[in-house]
Amino acid sequence: MSTNEENKPKQVTWFNGCGGRIGIVIGEKGDFAYIGMALRHDEDDDVDHIIKYGAKFPLDAAKLLPVSKYYTKTENQT
Repeated sequence: MSTNEENKPKQVTWFNGCGGRIGIVIGEKGDFAYIGMALRHDEDDDVDHIIKYGAKFPLDAAKLLPVSKYYTKTENQT
């Protein structure tokens, strides 16, 4: 299993999927978001795992999704 570039989460979107929750994480830097399953019992641990080991997801598509949680202050945050 390869790891992605070192990155911190900026925001996450959660969906209920077949077999569990699916997270799409946008990092503070990079050209991609990351998608993966929630495998742990802690949301922040799941986000950390997804951003390190998740599959790359198109950043432009991820920005169109509703945000479940912000991790850093952004200009779009209210």
